[in-house]
Amino acid sequence: MENDLRELSRRPHMAGTERDDEIARMIQRRFVESGFDTSELVPYSVLLSYPNQTNPNLITITDGSNNVVFRSKFKEEPLHEDDEDPEFVHSFSAYTPPGDVKTAPGVGVIYVNYGRVEDFDKLKELGIDVAGHIVIARYGKIFRGNKVIHAEQRGAKGVILYSDPRDVALEGWEPQEVYPNTFWLPGSGMQRGETLLVDGDPLTPGWPSTEHAYRINEEDAALPGIPCQPIGYGDARVLLEKLDGQKAPKDWIGGLYDVSYNLGPQMMPEFGNHSIRLQTNNWRRITRSYNVVGTIRGEVEPDRYVLIGNHRDAWGYGAVDPSSGTVQLLETARVLGQLMKQGWRPRRTLVFCSWGAEEFGIIGSTEWVQEHLEKLAERAVLYINTDVCASGPIMNVPSSPLIWDAVLEVSKMVPGVRNGKTLYDETAAYHALQNKSAPEMVTLGGGSDYAPFSFYCGIPSLDIWFKTDRNKYDITIYPSYHTGYETFHMMANHIDPGLRIVQGCGRVALLTLKYFGDSAILPYSLERFPEAVKRALGRFKNSGSRNKLVEIYDKYPLLEESVDNFTLATSAFASKLKNFKNNLQDPIMIRAINDQMMKLEQVFVLPAGLPGRPETRHAIFAPSLFDDYAVSGFPAIADLLYEYYALPPKARQGKGKEIMRHISDLTILFQKATGLLEDFHII
Repeated sequence: MENDLRELSRRPHMAGTERDDEIARMIQRRFVESGFDTSELVPYSVLLSYPNQTNPNLITITDGSNNVVFRSKFKEEPLHEDDEDPEFVHSFSAYTPPGDVKTAPGVGVIYVNYGRVEDFDKLKELGIDVAGHIVIARYGKIFRGNKVIHAEQRGAKGVILYSDPRDVALEGWEPQEVYPNTFWLPGSGMQRGETLLVDGDPLTPGWPSTEHAYRINEEDAALPGIPCQPIGYGDARVLLEKLDGQKAPKDWIGGLYDVSYNLGPQMMPEFGNHSIRLQTNNWRRITRSYNVVGTIRGEVEPDRYVLIGNHRDAWGYGAVDPSSGTVQLLETARVLGQLMKQGWRPRRTLVFCSWGAEEFGIIGSTEWVQEHLEKLAERAVLYINTDVCASGPIMNVPSSPLIWDAVLEVSKMVPGVRNGKTLYDETAAYHALQNKSAPEMVTLGGGSDYAPFSFYCGIPSLDIWFKTDRNKYDITIYPSYHTGYETFHMMANHIDPGLRIVQGCGRVALLTLKYFGDSAILPYSLERFPEAVKRALGRFKNSGSRNKLVEIYDKYPLLEESVDNFTLATSAFASKLKNFKNNLQDPIMIRAINDQMMKLEQVFVLPAGLPGRPETRHAIFAPSLFDDYAVSGFPAIADLLYEYYALPPKARQGKGKEIMRHISDLTILFQKATGLLEDFHII
């Protein structure tokens, strides 16, 4: 695994490059060498976005004589012997357009904290209008694409993103306190990333990007409309220290300890003749990107699929994201290959997937799911995702509630990656420090290749990754994420020395894959599903939203009643299943019971998608409209309620009808799910 990680992260391998294709061919060969029945390169022609490597994106400050007094960096400073590569991509925000915007003399940027809806609402409350201005937001809390669209919707003409030391350099930013000496981010580290709010190729929405596919025009695609550029906190400091205006709210103050964190937009008097200019030179092209798909044919049920996948492309060296997950995929393939040489065959077909162009908007997996939608909806049992295996020591497996018990059982079989006897023990101890009685299981947010399987197709899915220790450092992601410092040196010396965490991740993935691939009765935990549903409904009650929903639609209690009936039905089914497991002689009965459970989550797929979101079809567990990374239960209800009472009467009436219809739809879906669990002969 260490040798694989060293090779995978030796050079940058962004999607659409020769190095990415080279790794795809290597993975295809490895599947063949492991004895897989098939191993294929699957190409798609998709719209990708790149910076101009000869004309880099810049933020500059000019004085009254038009002299440039500051120019931002467009790539990281090399700090270790392996950091410099001529093919390493310059800093950019993928899919944002080329642009050239400038402030008036004496006008700077507006500081918008994390760029969340509530942050822009706070600025409005303080009397600050971002329309016509460049805004600067710190990374974190929500998906970067939501930051850009929030700014664009409010009339901003450009966005600057940066990682604040409060999120990426908690112990200081002196050389000895950051990479390459620790895992904290230096001042020139810049987070690259895409900004699309839809998954898949934006030119072929809803359809696979095969060679002959019809493509819409770029101006009709859901692409950002204003320029955006990420910079390091060393450069952000130069911009922020010049801002005047109101002091930022206390909880907006970052970790630049010599900066006042004023909101702007005006600059301090001594910079009254200075202007800020944002220039981006990004471009887009349709290019080929490969998936690699390998299969091990099932012996008893070859038409039932258990899938495992990891994306291959990276913004740079990608030692953590995605290569810590890729080495797991290769090792799992090798181990199963050894088992096959000893005569083992899985009961069901195992499908291994190395996805292309995930970093550009979950493109490879989305196009593949769209191409094989009917087959997957009919035959897929489970999708296992490992994007980032190791970004910290804490096991975290967001997943469909149907998988929760299986994951916990598997974690009891795997040695701990720190000092615990098992991963279960370590996870339980971690959550106990947060006053939780057991390892907490959560549903999936957006952001990786499980999205088309779960949110579009309704296939039970899980995402295995090990996160940072929030009890030790209150950060949401490892500091070098998507930067030039996400190197083998960082991984091997600071994040996972000895690859103990990657081994733990691989063991969870392999055992889960084999558990669902070999078990006669699929090990779903049906009663966990209504448990998670009721938890989500409880949030509406706790927030006061339930009263609003009843006021809007007096039949809302019928939804709660349908959930209660569904809960009873799952309990009754689980009891029958427990008795049936004592008599597993009838293969037809086994097949029928498995199909009932396998199809349960698909009941909650709305063919037309959530209101205004055709690409998101799971009505119960899917990301929020306002943060693609967030975990959300009943996302459309939360989205439709947003600012409902602030709307003018006619618009509120229309929104109310949408809410009423969606609640009705949900009620019917739960009634359908209850019916699905009845005896086979009952229609």
